Amino acid sequence: MEKTHFALNFKNTLEIDINGGTDLSSDKEKASWAKLSRGISTITPSAADKTDATPYWDGEGFSDTEITGKNITFALSGHRVMGDPAQDYVASHFLDIGDKLRTLARWTDPAGNIVESVATMTSIVPFGGAADVKQTFSFTLALDGKPDYTPASTQPTGTASSASTQSGK
Repeated sequence: MEKTHFALNFKNTLEIDINGGTDLSSDKEKASWAKLSRGISTITPSAADKTDATPYWDGEGFSDTEITGKNITFALSGHRVMGDPAQDYVASHFLDIGDKLRTLARWTDPAGNIVESVATMTSIVPFGGAADVKQTFSFTLALDGKPDYTPASTQPTGTASSASTQSGK
């Protein structure tokens, strides 16, 4: 039993399909999942909200805010690890545009809830920094459309991300 009630960030698992699948219904079963963990020092999720704050007469000059859309992204950064399947896959798409930057993504939170989506890799930085330091590595994984959400309590046995085909170690 843990002494605190705080979940540590590394207990979240973020994976991509290094086969480049782009359809959750047909490509998920043949996906080659690779963890985005080795060399990654920070992952920052964001749900950029699209809002509407239209004031109505009955609000007497005040408005209510309603969320009408979301753009969910994960910004990852750290150091380049050559030979890591996930990093090698991302870095290999540095010069690409369009659909070549899409792949499947899966996030499993510490409780075992799973979010899966087609995603686009953006702002890829395959290396950088001073001559005498570790190479940097960063990119943003932008979920495309509404993701699939599977609560931990409804998953069939043996489907947690620990059963991935690529460990990404």
